[in-house]
Amino acid sequence: MKIWSLGDAVVDLLPLEGMRFEACAGGAPVNVAVGVSRLGFASGFIGRVGKDPFGKFMHRTLTQFGVDTGHMEVDERYRTSTVVVTLAEKGEREFTFLVNPSADQFLTTAALPAFGADLLHYCSLALVAEQCRHTVSEAIARLHQAGGLVSFDVNLRAQQWADPQFMLSSVDAFARRADVLKLSEEEALWLTQTTTVNEALEALRAYPAALKLVTQGEKGGVALWQDKRYAYAGFLVDSIDTTGAGDAFMAGLLAGIAR
Repeated sequence: MKIWSLGDAVVDLLPLEGMRFEACAGGAPVNVAVGVSRLGFASGFIGRVGKDPFGKFMHRTLTQFGVDTGHMEVDERYRTSTVVVTLAEKGEREFTFLVNPSADQFLTTAALPAFGADLLHYCSLALVAEQCRHTVSEAIARLHQAGGLVSFDVNLRAQQWADPQFMLSSVDAFARRADVLKLSEEEALWLTQTTTVNEALEALRAYPAALKLVTQGEKGGVALWQDKRYAYAGFLVDSIDTTGAGDAFMAGLLAGIAR
């Protein structure tokens, strides 16, 4: 079983002293793809980057980590997605998107591999633009036809959506096509339009996904599996930077499913 990650390849610019920045490969699907590969599982990335130095950087980095990059498109017109990541209190992140539209929004179905009974993982940022949203929909259909499983991490970036109501309806529709559905506590409340975690968990039972996970940061999280609820505690650590924490969680989860 191969684990495919589909979506945005982002160059994260991390502030250093003196208005200097460090460029790091990022984007949730890229983080998951690398995490899966580092855990020893077959990993591939499906995405689109610009014909620019950052696009070459993303391709080179993924290759160095053993990720299959044979299904990455190169856009002649639009640039690779670039984001400034700053840290707020308790290591929480704030994102400033510098490129819009970016190359990843124009991913085409030509990039899709011939799926087997594989795992496909993506996030809601892949649903913002019509072209990429169509490609995601086609990927889900093809993967399910091949007997594979779809993992959807909501990982909401609300500032990238022009219409809040369309954002809600789109995420809801795709959440109902997932086999594995992962949300933060805040995203669960938003998606289900509820006010407490218990209400959200009850509402999530209506979604077809066999496994539903609500992460709660330092508190741990809750999983719904076969109509049963399982709570798990977080680890006691000094939080410095939470960038990619949810993606590392997803990489471990998907590797566990593939095993």
